[in-house]
Amino acid sequence: MSLRAAEPDSPRSSSRTAPPRSTAANPSLNPQILAYAGIWALPSRLAARLSADTAASILGVGNPALLGEPLLGLIASRECPGHVLLETLDRVPEWVKAGRVILSGFHSPLEQQVLRSVLRRRGCVVKVLARGMTDYRPTAEERESLADGRILVITACPPEVRRTTRDTALARNRLVLALASEIITPYVADGSALADLLNGRRDA
Repeated sequence: MSLRAAEPDSPRSSSRTAPPRSTAANPSLNPQILAYAGIWALPSRLAARLSADTAASILGVGNPALLGEPLLGLIASRECPGHVLLETLDRVPEWVKAGRVILSGFHSPLEQQVLRSVLRRRGCVVKVLARGMTDYRPTAEERESLADGRILVITACPPEVRRTTRDTALARNRLVLALASEIITPYVADGSALADLLNGRRDA
């Protein structure tokens, strides 16, 4: 399922009123998620932030209308103090109440906790994988959210990339930074690859 550039952006109402469309079986996808598959349009305002190759390579499963919303990007280092985790989780109810769509790789422990908290509160997320879609296995909460149109899972990695590496994680974080309207970084470890990435973005 390629997400292709199109105009105008999808309205928010479609993300809440209709489940994702189904499509013919794709052998590159796990059968567990075939029922949620569809062919969608990547909003042109987002495609313009990406290279043509990256925009053309993005695959997804879930509700593409979520890309029509201002995306709140969340990125945090794996080594995160407990008080930062608690402070971040305390903000989740206000994000959900405000209707914010959280964009993240949801890979670090803090990000994973935020994902679970948002989905339990029936909020909306865009999850960015650092590997191909082939081995994506939605959790029970993700399957429910896929059926309800509250999640979109995307990747720019080809199907043959079956595990997360340092390089694919960095590429995933670059994609989060490119697509987000606003970025929140609760904790960034000094000297980490994430710190270098964010410093390079500020210097650009």
